Amino acid sequence: MMDARARTGETLYVSTLPGLEPALEAEARERGLPFRRVEGGIECEGPPGLHQTANLHLRTASRVLLRLGTFTAPTADALVSGLQALPMAEVWDGKVPLRLSVTLHRSVAPGPAVVMESAAVAWNPREMTVAGHLDEEGGGPELTLLVRGDGERWTVSADTSGAPLYQRGYRQEVGRAPLRETLAAGILRLAGYAGDVPLVDPMCGSGTFLVEGAWLSQRRPPGLLRTFAFQSFPSFDPQAWVRRRTEAEGEALPEPRAPMRGYDLNAGALGTARRNAKRAGVTLALERHDLRTLKAPPDAPGLVVANPPYGKRVGEAEDLPELYRALGATLNGAFRDWRKALIVPEEPKLVAALGLKGARQLNVKNGGLRCLLVLAGPLAP
Repeated sequence: MMDARARTGETLYVSTLPGLEPALEAEARERGLPFRRVEGGIECEGPPGLHQTANLHLRTASRVLLRLGTFTAPTADALVSGLQALPMAEVWDGKVPLRLSVTLHRSVAPGPAVVMESAAVAWNPREMTVAGHLDEEGGGPELTLLVRGDGERWTVSADTSGAPLYQRGYRQEVGRAPLRETLAAGILRLAGYAGDVPLVDPMCGSGTFLVEGAWLSQRRPPGLLRTFAFQSFPSFDPQAWVRRRTEAEGEALPEPRAPMRGYDLNAGALGTARRNAKRAGVTLALERHDLRTLKAPPDAPGLVVANPPYGKRVGEAEDLPELYRALGATLNGAFRDWRKALIVPEEPKLVAALGLKGARQLNVKNGGLRCLLVLAGPLAP
């Protein structure tokens, strides 16, 4: 039986990367979005169009799912009836292919095949396939639906994002060990960075930390350069979306409120950073420099952030302790009055090599690798 709730508003599930849940909650709180923490992210309720706001503004969100309905179905026939009763016309025109991501937990259904068969009967799509891992997929012409069965309880949601939200649209070039934009934004938030003090990345690579920091400082929404799956929904109002984007652009500042400085020994990486920054519409102060001799810029102390090599993708593992000691010496010396935020592999010897006294450690993941976010300095939250 379908829940008797009038669809005068929306319920969303907003996912994020492991470890970034507090950052996502802080963002939702700042946007005035009522939410509650759930596994892997938050659940929000609000007026129609809330999914557009979430996609456009939340920097640490990985994907935004629109709840279509929750119902009880103890049998395959009941499952068909429940699926038929969903407000599919809001998100599907009956023509585009469907992709189903099925998750079963103590479900009455013996396997995903039964769910696919029930969906085929309920909706009679021209084409329907099984969705792959949504962390990597999306952005095609298909409508992706997530069907979760928990006992006799079923929940169906529509993907409103399309391509993963870390794909902002400006980073068409990456370095040898790229950091996802959503993770970079989350690290800045967890470090307490509000965009009003200088930001320095001594190993800036393709410039992701700096661009994300600049956009945060400008209060520029992360979704302005890209498109979303909801723009293909039958219920989508293009004029209302233009007004929403125009209002968001009007709230952004023309320039960051503080300097954004990046350094790297690799000239090619700096070139990539410059081109990414240009596509993002920001100007960065970039300079080729060895971190071992790097001096703090003549600005008021701010945040120094870094994603040093892990030994799994670039560099040689045996050289890492020396590199980390050199990085720690620079941070404890030239940047001793600055806040520090570093994402490093979960290896005690490398954390110890940094020599950052009184540092806090938070568990995060980077590309599936277990990592630590190391926070230190006089201003560390």
